[in-house]
Amino acid sequence: MNGNAGTDSSATSPGAEELVDQLLDAPGNAETTEERILQAAAEQVEDFGLRRFTIDDVARRVGVSRVTVYRYFPKKNRLIEALVLHEMRRFLRAVEEATRSCATLEERLVEGFVFGLLYLRQHRLLRRLLRSEPELILPALTTEGERVLAAGREFIARFAREEAAAGRLPLDEEEIQAVSELLTRAVLSFVVTPHSVLDLETPEGIRHFAEHYLAATLRGILALRDSRGS
Repeated sequence: MNGNAGTDSSATSPGAEELVDQLLDAPGNAETTEERILQAAAEQVEDFGLRRFTIDDVARRVGVSRVTVYRYFPKKNRLIEALVLHEMRRFLRAVEEATRSCATLEERLVEGFVFGLLYLRQHRLLRRLLRSEPELILPALTTEGERVLAAGREFIARFAREEAAAGRLPLDEEEIQAVSELLTRAVLSFVVTPHSVLDLETPEGIRHFAEHYLAATLRGILALRDSRGS
């Protein structure tokens, strides 16, 4: 990842918009065989981890043949990748629903951070991997986490662009990208490394942090633009 990506106006990684479209627009029908396979895969990993994860185990959980599973996911890695996207889709849709009634970007920022951090900290699959197999999941959230970061940044940036288009947020695209990345990185950091001098152990503490630091950062950026006459 280019070290200048955070300040480049082209910071959105190729495919980020398409990925978010895919995650939010996918039907996610619980009755389909593909969805049942993904749900069974999630339960298998939750119970036994990735090291002991096999296609045969997933097939038994679903009650189908291994040939059926391979028809949808030809390789184990393809199934794992699909599982990651499946869980990311559930997360983004949940955040979207939780912030739907928010009237401003600042409200969405606060509510989205509080809901998102609590959701991920309580996510059984993610907690299981961080606890027992951190070496398998941490790269996907840190050193090799460009795709996750890009998806989160683009998801948040969409709300900011709506506010900007309506004339309620005087930020250009570069600044929208920067604020969106800041929030995404904050969520990832506090999920991966939860211990902090900040009080982030309770919903009240998380909300206090979001209101007094994240929302204040946004207001500070807006005030700085105003003082410069932008």
